[in-house]
Amino acid sequence: MSVCALVATSASIADAGPGGVGVLPSPSGALPVGSTTLHLVDAGRVDPFQPDRSRELMVSVFYPATDVSRYPRAHYVSTELIPGLESKLGIELPGALTHAHRQAPAQAAGKYPVVLYTPGAGVSRVLGTGLAEDLASRGYVVVTVDHTYESGPAVEFPGGRIVQPAAAPNGFDTALREKYIATRSLDFRFVLDSLAGLAAGTNPDAESDALPVDLGRVLDMDRVGAVGHSSGGYAAVEAMHQDRRIDAAVDMDGQIGVDEAFGRAVTEGVDRPTLVLTSAQIEEVGDANPSLDAFWQRATGWKRHLAIANSAHYDFTDMPSLVPAVARPAASTYIGSIDPDRMAALVRGYVAAMFDKFLRDRSDTLLDRPITEPEVTTVR
Repeated sequence: MSVCALVATSASIADAGPGGVGVLPSPSGALPVGSTTLHLVDAGRVDPFQPDRSRELMVSVFYPATDVSRYPRAHYVSTELIPGLESKLGIELPGALTHAHRQAPAQAAGKYPVVLYTPGAGVSRVLGTGLAEDLASRGYVVVTVDHTYESGPAVEFPGGRIVQPAAAPNGFDTALREKYIATRSLDFRFVLDSLAGLAAGTNPDAESDALPVDLGRVLDMDRVGAVGHSSGGYAAVEAMHQDRRIDAAVDMDGQIGVDEAFGRAVTEGVDRPTLVLTSAQIEEVGDANPSLDAFWQRATGWKRHLAIANSAHYDFTDMPSLVPAVARPAASTYIGSIDPDRMAALVRGYVAAMFDKFLRDRSDTLLDRPITEPEVTTVR
């Protein structure tokens, strides 16, 4: 591992001022949530998209916190990134707040399992904020990752430096998609190395005053999960195949491959648990079926595939909560007719159940009981 920077930064999500409004459903757990943003630099790895630079990442960390009344709630997105994200979503975001309190001390009553979150292709980690906050309120440390030169509309680094996605000379083709997934797997490995150093107190910056108090002490690196949306779902399962530190994975609406070029998790199989959640939209189109069919034949670990009725591809992200009701019909390509709060509850509930079952060894989760939610169907 080579970490040149592991320090909290206000880059990506600024401190909340007066007048902000909450835009996401409240976390369902009992624990207050803190958040911080880390700048990670892997001096030992050349960036595959910018060979003259070392690979660097921006990640957000959500964790059970204490003494939160003394710390401001965070803005959903910084003013630097607002124009690009507003253009992508077609909505206004200034003043939108999260439920997390920036830089609040970690609640060090014990250690918490770690979950990595990776977004869809060309999408910011910001759209995984609601799920990350909810898991943190249930007793997890969640690290959302932006994959530099892929995540968009841009990635903001300390000092206001903005990095946009790399140009694709041949378009968004299979070769580029495979390069993105291979890069994400190495990013996951590096993030886990960095967190392990922080937990062990061996990183030279781990005791920096800029880091939330006790953040390193609450990381349980022996219980690690991965969850991702779309291409991020593929990346989460693929990273689990390649890194045995990852104990369980959730794929939200993603095929586990690029077109007919399946990932190694499919061709070689995976011996650890995998939950696949799909939208009605992707079930109707059938895009994910070939890779999931092949995955089911070779995976030897626990596996389950659930579909959610009346949902579309981006219902697994924060997007439905951000789009005003009046604009939802125009956004029907991305979000379905299911109520956004209901969808959030279903996604959060089943993702938490997966990690409760396999990172905490609980046997009373949603995945251990007959399905009673009318919107949820067991595909296999």
